[in-house]
Amino acid sequence: MDDFVGKIERSDLKDGDHIYAWRNIYTHHGIYIGEGKIIHFVNPKGNGNPIKNLIGFSTASSSGGEEAKTPCKNSFCKLEKVAGSGVKMSCIDCFIKNRSLHRFKYKVSREFLLLQAVGGSCTTAESDPPEEVIHRATYLFENGYGKYDLTNNNCEDFALYCKTGLWSTDKKYQGRSGQGNMIHPTSKDKKDNDFGKRLLQITTAIPRSFSKRDDKDLGIRTDVVKVPVEMLAFFCASLK
Repeated sequence: MDDFVGKIERSDLKDGDHIYAWRNIYTHHGIYIGEGKIIHFVNPKGNGNPIKNLIGFSTASSSGGEEAKTPCKNSFCKLEKVAGSGVKMSCIDCFIKNRSLHRFKYKVSREFLLLQAVGGSCTTAESDPPEEVIHRATYLFENGYGKYDLTNNNCEDFALYCKTGLWSTDKKYQGRSGQGNMIHPTSKDKKDNDFGKRLLQITTAIPRSFSKRDDKDLGIRTDVVKVPVEMLAFFCASLK
């Protein structure tokens, strides 16, 4: 499942790029820091497709966090500086898993955002300079990032923060990830454990996501503030 929005060749990669690759029905995101290295955030407890956490079964053979089955020749690949943090460094091959490479778009128009079939490929928010982006990603790799949550703090959220430094002040729901907004349950959904109802939630994700894009996109919403990466852990703790 490859779209053509933001599709690039490896030769087009620039330091500080927010990149992503398809994993069957979802996309996995990371920050390219140069020299063939990507820093990304995965569920440290996840063994399988993260959608499994939502609908109760795996629809794919690998998760965003799993590396290639064959050993990687790069010594830095699979490295996790803070054990259990979920923030890893990978090479391009292990990150894209034989899929095409895509660059996430920033500062797009509202019209462009709404025209996308699925969330998770662009935002109206503006990116910070590459050196700031790389500093945030590297700092989080070296110090940890926070608890993984499929709809509230996932790999796209990680990359969005690295690129913008923006974090929501909403204690209940961050809603920064376009992909996360597609599957974020309503209050009623949260009470339903029935498999059929949860599956319906997934199948209706695309049409439901359009209603959220106009007010939940990182560049549109008004409840986001700039948070220095050195203060992020303290800031997140203050929201609890």
